[in-house]
Amino acid sequence: MTLLFCTVFFGCTQVGQTAAQAPTGTYTLPKHETNKLKREINAIMQRKLSALKQQDYDLYLSTVTQNDVYYWNEQARWYSEMVKPVISDLSFEVTNITPLDETSLEAEIHQRHTGNGEQFDFRYPLLFQLEGDSWKDCGYHFELLEKPDYTLKYMPGETRVDDFAAMIDTAYQNLEPVFAEKADDHFEIKLFWDQEMLRQRTIPSVSWLFTGWGEPNESLKLYTGQPDIRSYQGTIQHELVHHITIKICQNNLSDWLLEGTAVYYGNAYYDYSLSNALAHMKLRNMAQSIDQLNQTNMINPSTQQEVWDWYNTGFGYVTYLIETYGHDQFMELFYEAGKKPFNDSVTNENFKQDNIATTSAALETVFGITPEQISENYLVWLETADFVTAG
Repeated sequence: MTLLFCTVFFGCTQVGQTAAQAPTGTYTLPKHETNKLKREINAIMQRKLSALKQQDYDLYLSTVTQNDVYYWNEQARWYSEMVKPVISDLSFEVTNITPLDETSLEAEIHQRHTGNGEQFDFRYPLLFQLEGDSWKDCGYHFELLEKPDYTLKYMPGETRVDDFAAMIDTAYQNLEPVFAEKADDHFEIKLFWDQEMLRQRTIPSVSWLFTGWGEPNESLKLYTGQPDIRSYQGTIQHELVHHITIKICQNNLSDWLLEGTAVYYGNAYYDYSLSNALAHMKLRNMAQSIDQLNQTNMINPSTQQEVWDWYNTGFGYVTYLIETYGHDQFMELFYEAGKKPFNDSVTNENFKQDNIATTSAALETVFGITPEQISENYLVWLETADFVTAG
């Protein structure tokens, strides 16, 4: 289960023209040398394409830099996305090369594919750097803002950089007294003003657009174009909670528990009206067992309300556990699960079932009762629960 939150849209749209303007600079090469570079980069893109068609994981990742851990992990996930049956007819074309200096260049990539029955046709700038005698893909060519605690990367043309930096600073401050564990040094946060580009460069197999996406050992990615910028504060804090708590539990807990924790310490810190899920809370729909939460299909939900209900029910369970046992004992769930090795959702085919089993064991170890007993107690508690905007 991927970790996402905020605005979820059903239905897809064609990708618009999203490539940034060609970078400007003083470094130039003779035309024949630029054309030679273009052929070299095109060969790398065709190697990527062959690797995806052959489902050769190692060959694909051989084209990616190992100097950026976040991007390496993101590309491992992107590989797993692009080999799914819902993706077909993929092609890459290098349409332009702009040398930046002797060891780096920007390549404009023209990508076409069919996803979930819809055709996509778009362009984007990839940064390549020369490592030894090989050019390596270093990811979307973002602009950078370095902060003491994190690195903010954003698409050229982004107009809300300062606003987002201020909200990220606030999230760091709010969570400072909550968790003993802290975010990675220079944690990366990527801003996309193009929501479709966010999907295509993150999780292209899903059939809907999203506002925020975070995964273990990856950067946080955000769409910046929602009209009410206030709604982003909870989203940013939600995703920062994910980053911290998944580090603690080594990605070994069930998604409903991880999401419920991120809603509790993230979105619910602010007014419920600023969160789509919390604003659409219905107590009667939150009367679900832990087993029901585990069985919910969040990749292809039947309705938008089902998505909101799933998040809100996870939030309900976390609220119940914290009110009953306290923050410190609740956090022992994460440390107990974190005794196991990191569980990688990309490489472990039994990822979800393993995490369900680990969560069940952690609940019994920390609280002394089974998930079934917790479900029964939660449903009794829910009858008198006081949620501000619940219906």
